[in-house]
Amino acid sequence: MERDEVYVPKTRSSLGLPDKEKAAPLDYAELLGDTPIYTLFMLTRQQLLAFPAYLLFNVSGQPNYPRWTNHFDPNSILFMDSQRNAVIMSNLGIGSVILFLRHACSVHGFSEVVKYYGIPWLLVTHWFIMITYLHHTDPVVPHYRGKVWNAQRGAAATVDRPFLGWQGRFFLHDVAHYHVIHHFFPKLPFYNGEEATKHLKAFIGEHYISSDKPAFRALWENYNDCQFVEDSGDVLFYRDRKGRAVRRPSGPF
Repeated sequence: MERDEVYVPKTRSSLGLPDKEKAAPLDYAELLGDTPIYTLFMLTRQQLLAFPAYLLFNVSGQPNYPRWTNHFDPNSILFMDSQRNAVIMSNLGIGSVILFLRHACSVHGFSEVVKYYGIPWLLVTHWFIMITYLHHTDPVVPHYRGKVWNAQRGAAATVDRPFLGWQGRFFLHDVAHYHVIHHFFPKLPFYNGEEATKHLKAFIGEHYISSDKPAFRALWENYNDCQFVEDSGDVLFYRDRKGRAVRRPSGPF
């Protein structure tokens, strides 16, 4: 939990839920029970706005980071000293794009810029958030607190998904198909992901997680089933809107 960078689970207490021993079904229904249409609205909001919200305000990021943590401050806790100049260059690039878009609006009109830049940008944001959310948010993915966390456990706490089938492999360069191996070897070229994953699966065995559930079904179900984790314990799994978990740690955690 303390090492998670994004999609950090909310805890029982942060949602204002009573203790597990005292909570009644009505408590969960009152705080977590939403109509399907409202859930769809909130999910759509996530898909379109979560990426800029994370970059600007660290929304869904590590809550232990200082207030106002963001991805545009070169001195942010998110970056190493060696990355400071790269952040500055990135900010200059973003500023240049903003100036270009402003000029494009004055020449071609705001609606044309929205049509040819704004809407495609929102679609890219949707796919990016959907892929990363489903990588790191699932009822079967464990989350570790500091005492039992290690780099290997943290790297294995993600899900490979055959996202969009061959289209995902071709257009998205296997980003969803072979994400677990990326956690272990972030500099591995994407075209070696399939071969490397075969060896990783053989090595880590049951700790390798994959799911062939259709992507949009997984998005809807995980958004509903991954509500919070407990305040206590070192190995945690998401609980749903009724306070139920599909997995529990087998050891004394």
